[in-house]
Amino acid sequence: MNIKTQVDPIPGPVSGVQATCYSRFGFAGAQVALIGCPRDQLREVLKEAVAAAPGLPQSDIGGPWALDADINRGSYLFNFGGLSEETVDDWIKLARDLGFNQIDFHGGRSFRFGDCRPNPQTYPQGYASLKAVIDRLHAAGIAAGLHIYSFFMAKDCPWVTPVPDPRLAKDATFTLADHLAADGEKVTVLESTKDMSAITGFFVRNSVTLQIDDELITYSGISKDPPYAFTGCKRGVNGTRASAHDSGAKVHHLKECFGLFVPDGDSTLLTEVAAKTAEAFNECGFDMIYMDALDGQDILGGWENGWHYGSKFVYQVCRRLKKPAVMEMSTFHHHLWVVRSRMGAWDHPRRSHKRFIDIHCKSNEGLRHMFLPGHLGWWAVMTWSGAQGEPTFSDDIEYLCGKCLGNDIGFSIMGIDPNKIKTIPVYQRLARIMKQYEDLRHANYFDESVKAKLREPGKEYTLFQDADGRWRFRRMQYVKHKVEGINDWSNIWSVNNSFDSQPVRLRIEALLSTGPYHAAGNVTLADFADAQDFADRASAPGVKVQLQSSSEKLKAGKLSGVFTASNSGKTNRQGAWAKAGKTFNPVLDLGQHQALGVWIHGDGQGEVLNFQLTCPSHIVAGISEHYVIVDFTGWRYFELIEPEGERYTHYSWPYGSPYAIYREGINYGQVQNLSLWYNNLPANKKVTCYLSPIKALPLVNTKLKNPALTIGGKTIVFPVELETGSYLEFYSPSDCKLYGPKGELIADVKPQGEVPVLAGGANNVTFTCDGPTDINPRAKVTVICQGDPI
Repeated sequence: MNIKTQVDPIPGPVSGVQATCYSRFGFAGAQVALIGCPRDQLREVLKEAVAAAPGLPQSDIGGPWALDADINRGSYLFNFGGLSEETVDDWIKLARDLGFNQIDFHGGRSFRFGDCRPNPQTYPQGYASLKAVIDRLHAAGIAAGLHIYSFFMAKDCPWVTPVPDPRLAKDATFTLADHLAADGEKVTVLESTKDMSAITGFFVRNSVTLQIDDELITYSGISKDPPYAFTGCKRGVNGTRASAHDSGAKVHHLKECFGLFVPDGDSTLLTEVAAKTAEAFNECGFDMIYMDALDGQDILGGWENGWHYGSKFVYQVCRRLKKPAVMEMSTFHHHLWVVRSRMGAWDHPRRSHKRFIDIHCKSNEGLRHMFLPGHLGWWAVMTWSGAQGEPTFSDDIEYLCGKCLGNDIGFSIMGIDPNKIKTIPVYQRLARIMKQYEDLRHANYFDESVKAKLREPGKEYTLFQDADGRWRFRRMQYVKHKVEGINDWSNIWSVNNSFDSQPVRLRIEALLSTGPYHAAGNVTLADFADAQDFADRASAPGVKVQLQSSSEKLKAGKLSGVFTASNSGKTNRQGAWAKAGKTFNPVLDLGQHQALGVWIHGDGQGEVLNFQLTCPSHIVAGISEHYVIVDFTGWRYFELIEPEGERYTHYSWPYGSPYAIYREGINYGQVQNLSLWYNNLPANKKVTCYLSPIKALPLVNTKLKNPALTIGGKTIVFPVELETGSYLEFYSPSDCKLYGPKGELIADVKPQGEVPVLAGGANNVTFTCDGPTDINPRAKVTVICQGDPI
């Protein structure tokens, strides 16, 4: 393969592969030119090209930062501020216990965003103290990462306080209308304030900060009619000095996002921030840089120009590095490929962990065509946190680590530090699983045939050692079912065992319940007295939707809502959706009523009813979904508590993202919308459901006494009390354990009765328990099926 290079400037000490592609093909065509080149042949193919690449050291293609280098496939821990010279040995031990070889120093507490000043409490000698820590990590074979918020700067930076830099970014400028005293609480301006806002939030591109001369002022209100003014002002904020200002002075509105200020993208301040980043990297001996918050680059130049300023900052950093860095960013466009080392770090899910991993892996598939190693972080081990989250179990970690092994990529963990791993028992058990997988991955223990099986979405395995000491995988199946009460429909279900006949294995989780539907104090969200309250109507092509008040079928209240929809067949069934939405103004405080209760009169046609709650977007972007499959006729009562995640991708919806569905929750103190959705509408048919008044109910902790499972006429009883948040795992009569909300072992349990046998194929399962009688006992039951080794 003969690649002729043309002379173009290279932005910094990038890898051999990147510089070669950059110099020959420029930004846009870099990844296209070498599509199909196998990883193991890449170095040989590029030797001739590297020799001609301008400005590139000839040894670089064999150096540790080439794209196929092992460091790009490492796994890392997050340090949010506790890693010091005194604790570094504990962190080294933790990394080794997890099988990790990298540690990420996240800004905010480890160092200040913007100028990267090390935290003086943790690193009293500044860079020297931080470098001493990193030297210790290097001696232990652990790489160190500098995790910045790109060009964003903390409000206690020297560029902000005590005298704000005139090069801070601004998005509006006004003229002071009147003299402003040093203690004045109202800033009156000549120009209209109609486009200004006092709404802020972590992701909101807005501040409530004004700059007049050398003073910063915050406001809480805005007068949008003459005389225009910013009201409720606090003077001399962020360590600036409150002072008087004459009429005619310029009033600047500062830009802000993620709670941080930004430099003017066309000023030298952007370069100064980049220079301080490079200085910290060089002086402290870091090996990696994660440019987080680069997805906020639009704040510098708008959505159409953000790429320019983001790339400009990245390149200003790279030009100043004294050695190549493992480089990652929180956004991607083709200008960044030349300096990027790996990609795929996503924030962790809070529920439906395995489904999220499959979505993540699918997204990562395109990276190999760009010669970028993937990543499956940022992960977090979850313990019981209430209705909006799901605990992380051993099979979740095996699924994650198996996908890493199959794809030969790393992952990262946040929320674990040397202290937490001692106090949260489940961390200790799951850490051993991570280490074993990581050790085998780095040793390249398994051949491609095994890795190919591990890569398959939805396929589950467990790692074990056979009688000869060889590490092998066994096929597994984890079939989950939610019991909504002892009601003869949700506590009876079918499990399909894909393997041979075997004794049952299972997990039982005790869930939250709710107070009674008719109890005083419940909040009625919809009584259907006026169906036009649900004025937000929409539907897929060929779908018609209608919501009306009705007294024809009543179960509770004076009226029902009759929700109908028809699908002409223009849209396939799994994407045939319809919506009727209601907005609450002002928003509702449902902090004490976080469950929904509703009676549904179904028509048995298999459509999906989705009861959806959302908040104002500046509060939180989560979408709380609650699905009901209408596979029944007549009235049935539903208590909707845990948000949906597992089945979201079974259907096509006109909204949502992995973060909104799987990661973010909602703030029940500020609920803005209740939307009723249909999906999975049968072609050329009309569906009709009647709904009782929809009520918000309080959550209730409960106890499941003597939970029991019956399969094939055999019943096994577990003589325990399962409190909400606790769980029981049964693998055999001699291996049955009760765990608490943090994964702590409460007791070894001796089951009573016969162990049921799962036949190959379909099995009817019945769950029962003693009490409570005043509320519906709720549980999640996972039936575990085991297959043959591979």
